[in-house]
Amino acid sequence: MNYLELLKKVESYKNQYKIRVIGKTKFKRKIFAVERNLNKNFATAIFVCSIHARENIATDLVCKMIDDGVFEEIKDFNLSFVLMANPDGVELVENGISSVPEKHQKNLLKMNQNSQDFRLWKANANGVDLNNNFDARFGTNVNSKIPSSSGFVGKCAESENETKAIVRYLKNTNPFIVICYHTKGEEIYFNFFQSEKELERDKIIVEKFAKSTGYKIKNPEMTSSGGLKDYVIEKLKIPSLTIELGSDELSHPIKKDSLNEIFSRNKLIAKDLKFAYNVFVRFKEK
Repeated sequence: MNYLELLKKVESYKNQYKIRVIGKTKFKRKIFAVERNLNKNFATAIFVCSIHARENIATDLVCKMIDDGVFEEIKDFNLSFVLMANPDGVELVENGISSVPEKHQKNLLKMNQNSQDFRLWKANANGVDLNNNFDARFGTNVNSKIPSSSGFVGKCAESENETKAIVRYLKNTNPFIVICYHTKGEEIYFNFFQSEKELERDKIIVEKFAKSTGYKIKNPEMTSSGGLKDYVIEKLKIPSLTIELGSDELSHPIKKDSLNEIFSRNKLIAKDLKFAYNVFVRFKEK
């Protein structure tokens, strides 16, 4: 899904959901949160999609979930969907350098090794990998020291509009879990230096998600830093899962003809969230 398609989709949700603009990108594209608020006192499950530009099949997946009524059975907590966290990057992947104002094109081409092919682009319009830009042991695992298509952490934690918007939104909401959809590999990441009690809680939750999706649980704690999942776990002390959608045999960006298969693996997400909420409440009361 590209940004124009997202705008149409968000417009179609206005009668059923609250639409909140939580921030704007370098090129003034809006970052939306689509909210299903059942009760202002309820906790919220938050989904964040397409923080990596080439992984925008995640936006299509969550929109399909919404359209197919997957979440209708949820009554005990609120839902929020940040459907496209990195629209500038997604537009580069989908529409190439023509999606960028002319005065910025030369610099972005340089970041992309002077290639017009942006299909593998992960970063935002500043060449910052947003999933390394959060304030969670920031900069301890650096893949790139200069702006590029992937791996550059940024000049400082939360230097980017997109990162600031997500952090601000999380602080102003009451999340009990944050689901970060990425691609690919059919894996789930769940840990980041939790306390013993938090790790016990989060293991119970991730095992439920792994069982329903058939995805493998991964444990790369020592090589992760600056990710959204990392930030949520370390700073908010709540569960967060990075879920890698799609078989490793697929190529980036994953095409829409794989959407139905990905959906079939994730269609029980509402039951998983209800389970996670009950686990969260139980451990909170301990």
